Amino acid sequence: GMVTGQRIRLKGQGVSGGDLYLKIEVSEHPFFKQEGSNIYCQLPITPSEAVLGGAVEVPTLDGMVKMTIPPGVRTGQRLRLADKGYPLNGRRGDQIVEIQVVVPRDPSLAERELYEKLRQTETFSPRADLPI
Repeated sequence: GMVTGQRIRLKGQGVSGGDLYLKIEVSEHPFFKQEGSNIYCQLPITPSEAVLGGAVEVPTLDGMVKMTIPPGVRTGQRLRLADKGYPLNGRRGDQIVEIQVVVPRDPSLAERELYEKLRQTETFSPRADLPI
């Protein structure tokens, strides 16, 4: 439960038996961002996971956990994993998972054919209500 800027006193551990003070600096993590007792992360998911929903595995401070993605989730939507945050002042915060829908850069031939079939059959139009 240490945080950047916190000081620890080690009584009698310093020079000539004096006290030693340690100033804590917690390094940033490449996946998790800490704000108070909450932990934030961005989770990439596929377009089919976004449309259909389902269980995915999410990294947490305690290891991987299963989280249910609701059908129709959008990029930027945030989901909460209760009590999976940083332990601070005797309690744990939450982990906030921000969804990032990611499309394949180089889809296989089979994937391209399926996406083309989907394009021909879908009725959803994301630009139908543009105010112009």
